[in-house]
This record gives sequence, structure tokens and C-alpha cells, in this order.
Amino acid sequence: MPKNKIKPAKHKILFTEFTEGDAQAVADKLGLDFDEMEFDIDQFRRGMNVELEHGKRDSKTNVTNDDPVMTGKIAWAHLNEIGNYYDLLEEMESNAEDDI
Repeated sequence: MPKNKIKPAKHKILFTEFTEGDAQAVADKLGLDFDEMEFDIDQFRRGMNVELEHGKRDSKTNVTNDDPVMTGKIAWAHLNEIGNYYDLLEEMESNAEDDI
């Protein structure tokens, strides 16, 4: 699915980044219509990339196993609460780094 991937041992695919096309494919599987949502495909794609932190990057916190649909559902859950969740998250993280 994503074009940016690495193949570790045993041919498992570790997603490193989702493209807009990847995000749209997941959105289609989930039945998301961005004309009816409070967020757009870019917020969803960015969210999916952020939520990869819940995947294979850290075996202690791996809950999605880098599954695109599971990752998309986490992003969707956040975006349902706040339509610009990932803009706000980026701003908060940037401010936190400035304070360090």
C-alpha cells in the first residue's frame, strides 16, 4: 500500500509513511466521505502517519501492528472529536519543544 516502506526480516512490511492515496484507500474501506466530515483527506493522512506510533515502532506499545485500517480508525476517532486535531497536536508539540 504505502510507497515508503522497509522490509525487515521475515518479509513483514513496516509502514513508515502513508501517502494521500493510501489514506484514501483506507477511508474508502471505512466508508468515510470527506464531503460529510469535519476534516479533510490531508488531516486524515497526517493522522494516520502520527498514529503509526501505536504500531511496530515500539513493541511495548504496539496495538495496531501497522495495520492501515486500524491506524486509520485511531486517526478517525481523534478527528471525530476535533476536526483539526493533528494541527493542534503539531502546535502543542512544537510549543513543548520550545519550552525545553
